[in-house]
Amino acid sequence: MHLGDSKVNTYNIGDVSLPVVRSHKDLGVTVSNDLKTTAHCREVAVKGFRTLWALKRTFTKFDTTLFTTLYTSLVRTKLENCVQAGSPCLKGDSDILEKVQRAATRAIPELRGLSYKERLEKLNLFTLSYRRLRGDLILMYRILRNDFGPNLFSLFLPTRSGHLRGHSRRVEKPRTNKIPVAYRFSHRVINTWNLLPEAVVSAPSIDSFKKRLDTDRSILEKE
Repeated sequence: MHLGDSKVNTYNIGDVSLPVVRSHKDLGVTVSNDLKTTAHCREVAVKGFRTLWALKRTFTKFDTTLFTTLYTSLVRTKLENCVQAGSPCLKGDSDILEKVQRAATRAIPELRGLSYKERLEKLNLFTLSYRRLRGDLILMYRILRNDFGPNLFSLFLPTRSGHLRGHSRRVEKPRTNKIPVAYRFSHRVINTWNLLPEAVVSAPSIDSFKKRLDTDRSILEKE
């Protein structure tokens, strides 16, 4: 697989030429030669729909408790597998994943007349985009706490800005005009992270960080 606009070369092992592919799966994430995640999101959505249809064939009727247990453990886990590495780059990719959850929440007869937002509230669920952002911020907190060692910690540099606004753990955001790069974890999480209140980022533990983050969801819901 060739990346970028460089010349396409042919590689051989002995007398055998290696085939050129446009995408390749690595550690559960399908990577395309343009570094976008469209192919990965489509594959994940198909798996989610297949599991959802299997549940519908197995159970003739869902109540909210049964649905929530089955959906969160069997369907949503597929939609969020390797999500930090395979997060959607394009709105269409995000919509493909959200479409699975929209369809799933309509499986409960008494909720079918409600809007998607209302169905989520009744089920105490959140949009997948919200959960991805929340997961990014939790991972960011752990990286800056050096939970994963120096390799990940070195991805982020403290901000050099002299502005007094913002919290004490703001990080610098590198400039880029490439969509796939802008949606890598090391770029996409920075703006929201820098907007978090000081009380949230200075939480003494991961559990307290989650609680403080969930107490005021206004910043996450704006994204």
